[in-house]
Amino acid sequence: MLKQYDELVQEVLKDIFVITKSEDEKLNQVIKKYFSAGGKRVRVLLLLICSKLGDFNNNKKNIIRMASIVEIIHTASLIHDDIIDKAETRRGNITLNKEFGDEFALLVGDYLFSIVLREVSEFENELIHSYLATTLKELCIGELIQEDGLYNLNTRRLDYLRKIKRKTAILIAFATVSGSIISGAKKEDVDSSYRFGYYLGMSYQIIDDYLDFAGGATSLGKEIGQDLVNGNITLPALIAKEKNENLFLDFNRSINLEKKNVIIDYIKNNKDILDETLSISQRYLDKAENSIAEINEEVNKELIFIMNRLARREY
Repeated sequence: MLKQYDELVQEVLKDIFVITKSEDEKLNQVIKKYFSAGGKRVRVLLLLICSKLGDFNNNKKNIIRMASIVEIIHTASLIHDDIIDKAETRRGNITLNKEFGDEFALLVGDYLFSIVLREVSEFENELIHSYLATTLKELCIGELIQEDGLYNLNTRRLDYLRKIKRKTAILIAFATVSGSIISGAKKEDVDSSYRFGYYLGMSYQIIDDYLDFAGGATSLGKEIGQDLVNGNITLPALIAKEKNENLFLDFNRSINLEKKNVIIDYIKNNKDILDETLSISQRYLDKAENSIAEINEEVNKELIFIMNRLARREY
C-alpha cells in the first residue's frame, strides 16, 4: 500500500546528505555511512503521509526538508543514546561511540542538532518552532528521567508512561504534526495528526519493551532482557514486580547477572505479564485509531495500515 512513498523517502535521504555536508570529509563520510545503514524511517513515512492532509504538491520542497529535519533529530538522539548506554551495536552495525570513541560520537550528535536548528530557522510558521522546542526539551528530560530511574524500585507505571512519552512518543508526534502543519492542513487535522502520533508512539515503545523479553535478538537485534540488564525498569518488569515483589529484593546496581537472568526468565515465561503488556499497548493503538476517525479517508487508511504493521513489527 505504501510503495508510492519509496521515492520520496529516497529524496529525503539525499536531502539529508546535502544539508549535513561540511568541510570535514571524515564527518561527511561518517554521516553518510550512518544514515545509509538502514532503519525503518518510520517518522519520515508518517510525516509524508500526514502531509497529504494539506496541499502536498505546492509544499513538497518544505515537506521533504521537514522530513529530513525529523530524521536528523531521531538519528542524533540515537547517537547520544548509544553513548549513555555504552552500546556497541546499532542496526547490526558498530556504534559511533564504539568505533570512534564517546567524544567524537557526542560531537557528531551535537553537529546534527546544530543542523536541525539552522534548517528549521528557515520556516516562518511559529507552530513548527513551538512544537520543535517542546520536543527537544522533552527528549532531554526523558533521558534524565531514565538515568535517574535506573534500578529504582519505586518506579510506578505512571513514571514509566511519562518517560516513554518523552523518549519516544513526543518525537513521533512531532513527525506527524509537522507534516500536517507544513502542508497547510486545517487545524482539526493538525490536532488529530498530533494525537495520532502521540498515541502511536506510546504503543510503539511499549511493544519494544515487550519484545525486549518476548522477542530479543530476532525482533530487535539485541539479547533478551537487555533493558533490565542495564537497570532500566520497563512495563513488563513493573508488572512482574507487582505480581512477585520478592523477585526484585536484590535488584540494585550491585546485583549480579545471574540474579538478573532469574527475573528475565520469570518475565519471558509468564504469559500473563506479556499479555497485559500487549493489552496496554493496544489501548494506545485504539486511541490512535479513534483520533483520526474524521480525517481524509485515504490518509486514514494509510495511517491505520502503518499502525498495524508497526504493532506487529513488520517495519
